[in-house]
Amino acid sequence: MTPKTLSGRIFLACAAIIAALLLLVSLLGERRLRAFHEGEVKQRLRTAATLFSDAAVTLLSERASTPALERALELARAEGLRLTVLTSAGEVLADSDAPPPLAGHSGRPELVAAARDGEGTATRKSATTGISTFYLARRLDAAGAPIGFVRVGAGLESTMESIADLRDALLLSGMAALLLGLAAAAVVARWLGKPLQEIQRTASQIAAGGLTQRIRVSGPTEARGLASCLNDLAEQMRRWIETLERRKRETEAIHASMNEGVIAVDPRERILLMNDAAARQLGLKQPLPAGAELWQEVRFPDLERALRAALTTGASWRGDAPRPGRDERVLALSVTRVDPGIGAVALLSDVTELRRLDKVRVDFVANVSHEMRTPLTAVLGALETLALPDQGAADQERFLDIARRNALRMQAIVADLLELSRIEVEGDRMPMVPLSLDEPVRSALRALSMTAEAKGIELSLHVPPGVSLRVNGNEKRLEQVFTNLIDNAIKYTPAGGRIDVHLARDETTVSASVADTGMGMPASALPRIFERFYRVDKSRSREAGGTGLGLAIVKHCVKAHGGEVRVESTEGEGSTFTVSLAALECPENAPAAP
Repeated sequence: MTPKTLSGRIFLACAAIIAALLLLVSLLGERRLRAFHEGEVKQRLRTAATLFSDAAVTLLSERASTPALERALELARAEGLRLTVLTSAGEVLADSDAPPPLAGHSGRPELVAAARDGEGTATRKSATTGISTFYLARRLDAAGAPIGFVRVGAGLESTMESIADLRDALLLSGMAALLLGLAAAAVVARWLGKPLQEIQRTASQIAAGGLTQRIRVSGPTEARGLASCLNDLAEQMRRWIETLERRKRETEAIHASMNEGVIAVDPRERILLMNDAAARQLGLKQPLPAGAELWQEVRFPDLERALRAALTTGASWRGDAPRPGRDERVLALSVTRVDPGIGAVALLSDVTELRRLDKVRVDFVANVSHEMRTPLTAVLGALETLALPDQGAADQERFLDIARRNALRMQAIVADLLELSRIEVEGDRMPMVPLSLDEPVRSALRALSMTAEAKGIELSLHVPPGVSLRVNGNEKRLEQVFTNLIDNAIKYTPAGGRIDVHLARDETTVSASVADTGMGMPASALPRIFERFYRVDKSRSREAGGTGLGLAIVKHCVKAHGGEVRVESTEGEGSTFTVSLAALECPENAPAAP
């Protein structure tokens, strides 16, 4: 127990109280003992003065010693008393301890008090005996007038020794009582402090995160009440913290699952929150921690200006901005001030693909208009020419052929657009069944073999023996894919060229590659080759009779199958289109591709 602990303070307080009480009891006891002994002595002396009064009156009246006086003086000496007879003027006539004459006693306090009140007392060291003595003097009267005094004195040595013995005994008893009291105080202090120590220990565990800890005490009612209150508080804290943690996890999960980047900053433009999407969009490996300076890690002037404007003026800002770096990505920014005392929030969305699709859509409309306008112009021109008079049969036939060919071209364009639209609408709902990929490939080759033979192009199919080429697909759509790819290869491969179709399988995919030895394409054209109406060489494409939608149909069909199509090409050397689809496990009794 130390003075800093509650039990120590209780012990010290109890010890101080016990010591003060014992000291007070000692002082009062000594005082009462002294008063008691003084009363006993006074009563003894009063009795002696009464006994000796008659002899003293006789001495004062006759001024001569009598046997009664001698006996009185002898008796006083035997009792250890000092008997003195004095005249009213203070002259000593007889004294049991010293024979007269003695110095006058008229100024003695006990005599002065006795002359005034009839009886007086005083305590002092006797000039005659040198002993501390208690004196009692009584005035003696005769015929109604004072004639002298009788004084009895008793030495106080024995009385003081008795008082000292009693005081010593009282002190010893007090020390014993003090020790017992201190022991009892220590027990009580520990008893009172133990519940609080238990409360402190458990409260420390709760403060350290052990919210399931509970205080168990069996001390006083106040300690049990305090423990109950702290237990209730710990339970409420546990529930609040669980609620906050759950909400935090939910918020973090929402932020982590968002495709949009979220950045929250305080009024000093320090990070409050950044989710993973924002870090990815800004090219960071991980989100910046709270309190970090965004501009120390990322230089994004547009975002910096928008956040600063929102924090200073409260004005919101929305718009597109190029992403930091050289990848030409476009981010849509939306910056809003939350509250003047909280900060601002910026939402970042990667709209590169959307903006590209917007451009593709604009280009598509322009291309459709352009593709349709040319044959329409030709048809209208031919019809107007036919309407002129004096047209020969040969001219009419030629203009009718022009109108028919352009009408067929428009019909092909419209048919391909409708087909592409149907493929996009079907999407992942396209009906599919397990099949071997070589089946649609063989169907496409059979359909185009005559065309290739007429142009002098060699077609060949390469199928690995004993390998399962089963995929989950729509045979009609897959046949359409390979028909378009092989037809394009025939169109853009000069006479005497070669087209090879290779089938292969790895652990997860089945692929079919269509390789030609045609004119090839420049590398700059490859990223756009699957766009609608995109043509590498517009004049040659139209001469070949293509609508510009074949590869777009290929791309969407393959995408609906969950696969991918890619192209490799070298200008002047040929192109290779590869379609990859997810492979199916081959049943044990299923025949392999021939």
